[in-house]
Amino acid sequence: MRYIKVKDTISTHLKKAVVQMKKTITYITGFIISLTLVILIPQIAKAEIIPLTKGTTPEIATQNGKVLQAAINQASTTKAKQVTLPAGLFYINGKIILKSNIVLTGPNSTPTATTLTMNNAPMTTDSTPTSQESATNIILQNFTLQYNPTISKFNYLTNPTNFYQDNLLNIGMTTKAETAAGYKATTKKALKTNIKISNMIFNANNVGTSIINIAKAKNVTIQNSQLLNSGLQSGISLTYSDNITLTNNRLKNLGRTGIVMYYGNSGITIYNNQVIDWMQRYGSYHYDAVKKSGETLDSMQDAAIDSYGPANQYITVKNNRINLSAGANKVNPNNPLIAKKWRLKAVPNYTRYTALRASGTQYALYQGNTINIDSPDTFAFFTTNMRKSNTLTRPKGIVLTGNNFTSRNIDYPIRIFAGISDTALLNGITIQSNNFRIVGKINNYYRSLINVREVPVTENKRTAYYPTALLSVFNNNIRSTNLGSMVDGSSTSKKDALQLLFLNNNKNNGKIHQTARNYIGTTLKSITYSNKAIRGTIIWNADETKTKYIRITNLAGKPIAPEQKLIKGVTRNFSIPIKLVRGNQIKVQISESKGNYTNNSTILYQVK
Repeated sequence: MRYIKVKDTISTHLKKAVVQMKKTITYITGFIISLTLVILIPQIAKAEIIPLTKGTTPEIATQNGKVLQAAINQASTTKAKQVTLPAGLFYINGKIILKSNIVLTGPNSTPTATTLTMNNAPMTTDSTPTSQESATNIILQNFTLQYNPTISKFNYLTNPTNFYQDNLLNIGMTTKAETAAGYKATTKKALKTNIKISNMIFNANNVGTSIINIAKAKNVTIQNSQLLNSGLQSGISLTYSDNITLTNNRLKNLGRTGIVMYYGNSGITIYNNQVIDWMQRYGSYHYDAVKKSGETLDSMQDAAIDSYGPANQYITVKNNRINLSAGANKVNPNNPLIAKKWRLKAVPNYTRYTALRASGTQYALYQGNTINIDSPDTFAFFTTNMRKSNTLTRPKGIVLTGNNFTSRNIDYPIRIFAGISDTALLNGITIQSNNFRIVGKINNYYRSLINVREVPVTENKRTAYYPTALLSVFNNNIRSTNLGSMVDGSSTSKKDALQLLFLNNNKNNGKIHQTARNYIGTTLKSITYSNKAIRGTIIWNADETKTKYIRITNLAGKPIAPEQKLIKGVTRNFSIPIKLVRGNQIKVQISESKGNYTNNSTILYQVK
């Protein structure tokens, strides 16, 4: 019996040990599982695909909107920042409001795998049109965002009253009150910051206004994306935004411009994008608006890449491609629609194509771009003008270099209004080392490559005229059958529209072509200092007859070398003996009146 008791005791202890071991194992296993969950929960949450439902009914679309918004709200307030969309086509009712600190992404790197179709509202960073909310650290990537193509859209011939009028994606906004006041911002503080959009497809399906609107934002990148079929406005529009990078995007079939910088933008880089078929819808509506206002009908020629201004500065537009889709001599689609609606006998040349516009812009580089516009409605390759809306911005520090321009017929290859330079005359407008190929005809009066015009501004019943201070044109190659002048000035005041022109080493069809004419103050090939003399070459413009006089002064305007008389010739070299040392700054003044330099062209020169 005692043996039995011992055995029982051992058995009891064994049972207790086994139970304890089970508890221990359970505890350890639980700890390990808990630890594993602690490690994996963020990853699981990060990788979790939100449960959107396929289907087209209003109930499904409304539920999808609620589910997506809830996922965005939760991700914004937790450490699980990523919201992963499922593969498939999903309809959304209501606006989707983006929040700070989220990554909204498709399930893989193919943006067509997931399509969100917005039925009646945009994706946006603001809950109301006037809320002006702050948002930061947002990433959108790897999916397609589109408007439902059945939404009411602009149709010029039927002109319905129930247009849907919103952008597909809003990154900030200006209020209606600000727009009515000429974009006089309530605050210029960047409210949207650190936003990246990558590997996306945006398809507005000709619905609404612009595809992406960016306002009061800073540090925004849009890259490697497609922006297709805007409504009545543009592919990308910018207002009061800084440090914006647009690179490697394809923009096609735009109602108005491809990329437009409205007011108050700075530090904009537009690199290696393609813009195809802009100004496809807006021009006809603009025609109607002008007729209704009673103003004189002129034309509508917003650009593929456009600065509207004022107060746009430090802009780089580099290595972009701008063209129309396949089809030679393609008419702008607005013009036959205008003729049909208004029963015109001839199709008007109202809506026209411009490639690059730099109105209200200072310190801008346009380099390495390739432009090909094969249309009878081609207005210009490049234009720049002053802009005044609460502030006046005249073009300054603009360089157009290393670009390739091709067209059939064209009205004004380059057109310049009211440009200025600093006091040292170092940063006016420079056009250098470009290739221009014009297969058809240049249609302006003087058949000029570059037309420079003054701008009349009437205030308090008095009109002031703004000319262009400085234009440098050199090392450009042109191929054209009817080029007349390289540069001409147009003036209603009968004063110089261009005060100083540097013109050197430009060729048409392989031959030097250095002709300028009509309301240009002084045209020079160059100015240098060597062998104790200021040397240079003056070019008489085609319509000039008067003798010129030249002198050198100090910065205060006191003569420091004798006046020279220069008699008209095709070109005239001058050499004025004077002893200068490196760093000296002087003024070279040129006049058409002996001893009178009240109205003169002045070049500031620093000895190097």
